[in-house]
Amino acid sequence: MLENYESALQSLQQKSFSAFAYLKTADKLLSNPKYRSSGRELVIRALDSRSRFSAVHALLRHLVRKSGLYPYLKTQFQDLSLAEECVLEAYQTPISTDIIFHSMQYKIYELLLDNRNVILSAPTSMGKSAIVDSLIASGKFKKLVIVLPTVALVDETRRRLEERFGQTFQIIHHGTQRSEQEKILYVLTQERVNDREDLESIDLFVLDEFYKLALKRKKDGEIDDEDERAPALNSALSKLLRCSKQFFMTGPFINGVSGLPTTNLNYTFIPTDYNTVAVDVEFFNIKPDSVDEKNKALATKLKQIHGPTIIYCRSPGRAVQVAKFLLQSGYVKTVEDEYLTWLDQHYHPKWEYTRAFRSGIGLHYGGLPRAMQQYTIDKFNRGELPFLICTSTIIEGVNTVAKNVFIYDNRAGNFSIDRFTHGNIKGRAGRMGVHFVGKVFCMEELPKQSDCFEVEIPLGKQTEELPLNFLAGIQPEHLTDLSQSRFEAGTSASKAGKNFLRKHASFKFETIEAAFSFIEICDDSEFQSCLFSGVPKKGFANFLSRFVDRVCSGSLKKLGLINNISVINARISAYLMAPSHEYYLIQQISRIPPHTDSEELSEQINHALNFANRIFGYAIPKALALLEDIVNLKLEESGTNFRASYGHLRSIFENYHLHPAWAGLEEMGIPVQLLHKLGALFLFAEEASVDDASRTLRENLHRLQGLTSLERHFIDRALGRVKR
Repeated sequence: MLENYESALQSLQQKSFSAFAYLKTADKLLSNPKYRSSGRELVIRALDSRSRFSAVHALLRHLVRKSGLYPYLKTQFQDLSLAEECVLEAYQTPISTDIIFHSMQYKIYELLLDNRNVILSAPTSMGKSAIVDSLIASGKFKKLVIVLPTVALVDETRRRLEERFGQTFQIIHHGTQRSEQEKILYVLTQERVNDREDLESIDLFVLDEFYKLALKRKKDGEIDDEDERAPALNSALSKLLRCSKQFFMTGPFINGVSGLPTTNLNYTFIPTDYNTVAVDVEFFNIKPDSVDEKNKALATKLKQIHGPTIIYCRSPGRAVQVAKFLLQSGYVKTVEDEYLTWLDQHYHPKWEYTRAFRSGIGLHYGGLPRAMQQYTIDKFNRGELPFLICTSTIIEGVNTVAKNVFIYDNRAGNFSIDRFTHGNIKGRAGRMGVHFVGKVFCMEELPKQSDCFEVEIPLGKQTEELPLNFLAGIQPEHLTDLSQSRFEAGTSASKAGKNFLRKHASFKFETIEAAFSFIEICDDSEFQSCLFSGVPKKGFANFLSRFVDRVCSGSLKKLGLINNISVINARISAYLMAPSHEYYLIQQISRIPPHTDSEELSEQINHALNFANRIFGYAIPKALALLEDIVNLKLEESGTNFRASYGHLRSIFENYHLHPAWAGLEEMGIPVQLLHKLGALFLFAEEASVDDASRTLRENLHRLQGLTSLERHFIDRALGRVKR
């Protein structure tokens, strides 16, 4: 049968092509459950070459229906029979009469409506979002939680859901929001699930990219104790299993699942290769460090293909190098955009991100402000940027409409990617309803790991190697007897109590112990610098720098700042003295010598942005919360009535010197620079939420003077006034 499939594929490129013979092969494959996916692929490729099938139009239409590709039946054909119209009506989604389920979507939807728990492993192009939206539109569920791996995906999902359900559901995506309605959609990262205290009586939770529950391991098989995401996600899962009636977990390329808690937890695991696009894959088998050979292959292929193209690279530095190569090779599309003037004003004309954008190349990597990431993706999806060069940020599932994907490196940072991740990147090629056939070009050979990828969820497989902070984040009813005993024994001699450890479960147990020891050995003047509520005392910035170096080594290591306390102190002090986040960035960039070449300048700008994102926005607020509780525990033990409070200081770092309500709008795509301008015009009460800030902008935008068209675009996009 597979020989027939290969012959049919080859015949599609031949002059002596027989459309009838091709579709006859597709029909045979579709009739055999073992080869049904191959038959469906032949049908998709036929749709991509419609002109060659004009003589057998009715047969092609029949096979589209037989393969379950009902959305294509609606969008690609007009002369439908009554029976076909009835099929479309049967598979119509509750979202819209224009959106039709394909057969696998409908199967999953029906299972979930039947109160079944479902774990779905399916390709990127399968259309999982339509299932989720249909469940919401069904009216069966009043409270749903959607867990997503990144803030970028949270915002993308928020925009889609607000457009469809904003009138009937309260959509909660930020920590400033409080539940106020009967019907609520929570759209949260795993960390925000763990932070919220109002998750009760949930009808359904959806956990995207569930494979991230598995613990990362080093080459020697030991658990990677620098990985904070898996423990946080397992903690969120434990919390949601306790308060939810039903779940739906999704992810790609999974062959099996083990380790879910077994008590009263039945689920259906559905692994499917149901694709709505076909993919051509070509391997060049070039050695990882042979950059010249990779560039030669890249240049050759770019001359042969057309359509929007993603190039995946291992790091921002490599992405910049590839962008420079494209520019030198003449792949230039001059872009005229007010955005470029904005970039020159707020960052630097020689920044490689700006230079690339000006020539039609979008760069997308971690550390870039969200407004810039979103603007770049929007321009790429609209066809205004022919190239998008990205790092692992693209693996996280942000939607693009790429026809072609180049996997330039088989690495993510300093680590090799496995076959699973490789497949996840390939899944970005092609897009249902946009590109029937995607093309993938792999510069290096396929990673050698097994095709079989089973997710082992540690929540239900609690071995002795699980760290104590992992156990601290799990709901007590999900701890096994062994884990409960280990937790009791490990914490009995701890300087902190169980509740303290559970509150700060994102820190390793050893790190918390080291933090207590650090406070104990500090001298009296250092401890006194910690005793404030509101504005920090003199000397506290230096003390905080040393504390952060002690408890946030993982985040600092990624930036090459281990044992660089003087650098950390200088930046913390500069940030605290700066009147705004914008002013701080301008000062950092202005310190770069004027004759620095563009690549080095770009590295320094990217480093400053990464530091602000990872250290100011994440590591320092966590460290301050830990330090505050340790200091207050010490004060309580000594019988002192005073209690330290670092809430104001923590807010300065994690909210860009802004009110939290305004900071929430940064996640929605309004740049910090514009938010500082808006924040000076409107004052909010302390308890105001991101909804209050959004409402204020909606009601007053027409009155605001002096905003550029680009600034208005940022606001309109964030508020959903720009259609997707």
